[in-house]
Amino acid sequence: MTVIPPFAGVSLVEYRDRIELTPYYWVREFVGLGRMKASEAAPAPDDKMRPLFDAAMGDGDIWVIGRWRRFEDGREEAINLNYLDSRLTEAEARKELDRMVDFAKHTKEELQALANCFKASDEDLAYIEERFPDIKSGPPDPKAREEFDVYQARLKVLAGMQPMTAELVYRADTAEKAEDRERFQKEAVQAFFAEMAHKWTEDLVLDWQRNNPVGSKWMVEFARVLQEPEKDIEPINYELAFNWLRMKYNLLTENELSDAILLRTGQRLMPGTLKKRRERLGLTTQRTPGPRPNSDQ
Repeated sequence: MTVIPPFAGVSLVEYRDRIELTPYYWVREFVGLGRMKASEAAPAPDDKMRPLFDAAMGDGDIWVIGRWRRFEDGREEAINLNYLDSRLTEAEARKELDRMVDFAKHTKEELQALANCFKASDEDLAYIEERFPDIKSGPPDPKAREEFDVYQARLKVLAGMQPMTAELVYRADTAEKAEDRERFQKEAVQAFFAEMAHKWTEDLVLDWQRNNPVGSKWMVEFARVLQEPEKDIEPINYELAFNWLRMKYNLLTENELSDAILLRTGQRLMPGTLKKRRERLGLTTQRTPGPRPNSDQ
């Protein structure tokens, strides 16, 4: 996410490589075909790809297939542009357009099945997760104990970098009245803006202010955060909370968990220390302490 649209509710979303506070909103995708001058689409003159582009595309008109998103606030965001050989006929270009449209219509399940047909890259898998984020209207049901515990652990980890955001998300989740929940959600997005001050460019700050004026309170907080050193999420806590169920850490013995965390983070914590760490996060294991029984090995 780069710009958050007008406030309509927020959710803590698990992506492949991060945990992020994300608003939920509707978005439509468009695919279009057109022509433009090759010189207008070409990389910069000093780009290493420029000679290859010129050799392939020439200096005339070329076919272009564009794909973009339109958000509920009217903002548009390009997804990708495909440049086609200028020698293609219109009928051939439209066939390429149809292929792009068919791809854009793929469901999450179809894309996952496609990814299973070959060794999909992390970038490909991240594309699927970000295209179809699992956004819920609230936290997991407390009766779903493990999922609820993991959600709470992620809020605790997020609080290390964005304490006000995490606190307001918690208040929104536990609010009994709809109007209180909406108010806390709105403030959580404003806190997110302020606490991520180091991440925004000047253009994005201006764009945010046009779409979501946050008021003097949060602009003051933004300035305060910007003057302080940038905060980082603690890597071992992050790995525990983010992958507790995905990597099946909840099924490992204490020694196995210590080895797994070393492989993932490059940092070694002794089993006892790691046990205290995950207990502070509220993460529960499905295994009793000690080595695996012989029957499990």
